[in-house]
Amino acid sequence: MSDSGEGAEILISTPAAGSLRWQQWDEVYLVYQASSAETHVFNDTTALILRCLEHGPQSLTAVRSWTETALGVEQGQLATDHFAFAVGRLEELGLVDSLEQALATQ
Repeated sequence: MSDSGEGAEILISTPAAGSLRWQQWDEVYLVYQASSAETHVFNDTTALILRCLEHGPQSLTAVRSWTETALGVEQGQLATDHFAFAVGRLEELGLVDSLEQALATQ
């Protein structure tokens, strides 16, 4: 995730994110990623970020706002470091990418 201003970056889900297999257990999600043959454990925040991006590319600000609404917390109440960590982890796993980076690699 870039440090150039949270709202400026546009996130997209990758094709790998579209083929995830989900199993929810209480507030934890076990997610199988076929492209890497790995199983991940996601919390609500991480799962909701991916769910938000199923609707198409979104700015970081829009993803954060949508996630806060879905979590039932007031706007601005989702800790910035928790949100940044979740987005960064999804990028590391190849499940989300910045639109700018995706276009640059084509």
